[in-house]
Amino acid sequence: MTTTFRRFLLVFCILLIGSSAFADYLVSESYGYTIDFPEGFDVLDGEEDGSSALLQHTILPVQAVLRVWDAGAYKDARAALEATCSRLGAAGEVTAVRWRNQDCALTQFTMQNAAVTGTQSGWGAAYTLSQKRGFLTLLCYAEQSRAYDAEQFMLSVLDSVMIDRGSFRECGIVTAFAYPSKEKKTVTLSIAGKEIRTTLGAEDVAASQFVIDREFAVFKLYVQTKLWKEAWQRFYRQIARDTFGRTKKCAFDIASALQADAKRLDPDTPDAAMAQLLLTWVQGFSYARESSRADKADFAPIPAVLSGAASDCDSRSLLVAVLLQQMNVDACLFISNVYSHAMLGVLLPGKLGQTISADGKEYLVGETTAKNLTLGMMDASMQDRSKWIPVTFP
Repeated sequence: MTTTFRRFLLVFCILLIGSSAFADYLVSESYGYTIDFPEGFDVLDGEEDGSSALLQHTILPVQAVLRVWDAGAYKDARAALEATCSRLGAAGEVTAVRWRNQDCALTQFTMQNAAVTGTQSGWGAAYTLSQKRGFLTLLCYAEQSRAYDAEQFMLSVLDSVMIDRGSFRECGIVTAFAYPSKEKKTVTLSIAGKEIRTTLGAEDVAASQFVIDREFAVFKLYVQTKLWKEAWQRFYRQIARDTFGRTKKCAFDIASALQADAKRLDPDTPDAAMAQLLLTWVQGFSYARESSRADKADFAPIPAVLSGAASDCDSRSLLVAVLLQQMNVDACLFISNVYSHAMLGVLLPGKLGQTISADGKEYLVGETTAKNLTLGMMDASMQDRSKWIPVTFP
């Protein structure tokens, strides 16, 4: 994060979520929104109450304009976005979108005005804020000849907006528009000797792959920069956020089926038993690297893994972490570029075993690709804690 952006965050909201792990979340307490911007934005101008901001990216030739309109200013989000585009000299069709049970809007536009040189192209969105706080409009754009190369980045920016607590664990507006929820399909999971019937959305695999491909394209922009670690953490955060919503029913059905077994196995700490049951389950999955190509993420879509697709360490670890989080068990992901590996982390105070620290808490590690390893067991060749990067979730 740049010094400029850090200073702006402190003035802009006087509130950062939790700890340093979320220092890149831009939070407006006044208007109730949160944005997980990609790394590297500088703020050129902005109001202290979070009602407006002009941002410039330091790696890509991309700018973003943020504006909050009072609830009475326009009849709906679509009208707010149309008016914002008109004020900026931007032209493009505005489409109404339903997201988070709110009327929102999206547009792809071109723009010419006195504040920019040449024709700009980009994407914009309007979000109806909760508790009648008004409409948030966010436009992201680049010089027209560069806009195509930056399109995935700009769509990621729009998908980074969260308007209430629930949207921390649901897909963003762009993904929801591209892959609307339709029919459900039944999936049967075999865990601890039990057949558990649950459901996934028919579009979930394709939607998850859409998010993975887009966020990997964004992450690649940072590989040769000093912001690579933060960008890598954000890559997994974005996938996790999308996965939470798609696996909500799965987590409920798994917990319902296994909670009695977990209580019987460990009456004092059934959360530990549940975590171990899930760890043992994923250790039995078919193993495969998703891709060895430099232009494609080596990450299997979690809905596909639940449907029986082969998987690798990071997909499995993120799957278990997301399921446990939805069972109110604090869990995270640990990744290492040095070891080319990923592990599960579970917060289980009092349980013995190997741990790694994240946000001041000690998480028991879980190895998801080596069979018969219990929570707290860790390969002796991978025990340098400084080589592990935590990915935690709000």
